[in-house]
Amino acid sequence: MSMSLFLLLPEEAPLKTEFLNKAAKDLQLPIIFNNDIDLGTHSGFLPAIVNSVRAGVEILQLSFAEVSFILPANNDINPEDTVVIQFRLGGSSNETIIALYTALLYSSSYNGIVFDSMSNQYFNSEQLQQKIETLLNPD
Repeated sequence: MSMSLFLLLPEEAPLKTEFLNKAAKDLQLPIIFNNDIDLGTHSGFLPAIVNSVRAGVEILQLSFAEVSFILPANNDINPEDTVVIQFRLGGSSNETIIALYTALLYSSSYNGIVFDSMSNQYFNSEQLQQKIETLLNPD
């Protein structure tokens, strides 16, 4: 079953993976993205190394208008100044972890807002961290 995680970012948020790698290093998160990828223009497979494993997740850059109809009201979102990155998730825990780490980096460092279409709710940084911990330590 495929599900989606949506990352809503202010237009001025840096979308290059070099910025993500710096933020991951600063936050001591075990993820490294391939350099020279611009999330604002890249669609398809986003490769990364997470917990020493090469993996990736499918992403798509969308306009706010394309997803606004599925989003619950949120006063922190400016429809005129929002870029949306959709993570399409299948059954791999590594692709889910990459999506969650990316969302955590943006929510922690660049005022990103994260919406999970499966649960129909927004997640804050703490909730994202808890989801990551649950995936990494399922017991």
